[in-house]
Amino acid sequence: MGTGTLTDLQLAVMKALWDVGEGTVGDILAAMDKDGRVLAPTTVATLLQRLTKQGWVERRRRGRQFVYRAMVDQREAAKGVLQRVVRAFFGGKVSALTAQLLESEEISPEELEEMRSLIKEKGA
Repeated sequence: MGTGTLTDLQLAVMKALWDVGEGTVGDILAAMDKDGRVLAPTTVATLLQRLTKQGWVERRRRGRQFVYRAMVDQREAAKGVLQRVVRAFFGGKVSALTAQLLESEEISPEELEEMRSLIKEKGA
């Protein structure tokens, strides 16, 4: 499991890696380019090296290149980030986070209905 908090650039690399599943620096660059984020190959390689040391990513050699894959799935990483945010900003109360989201974000009627359904399911 990855340790530490991901920086914005590290998160962008992780998102690209989650998209490709497994790939080389070039594969990850291509996925990032599709999302409109253009970085130098050396920057991505350095970020992947750091993520490997932190336990977020593993690598194996394939010929002359390294092939990378995420050690933490996206859902688990998001869960960890949300837990830290709820503890740090909202005293551990999910209801306080929800209130903040409802106050500060534009939420469509469809999203509100989806939230109602999720709450109903959770309470059942």
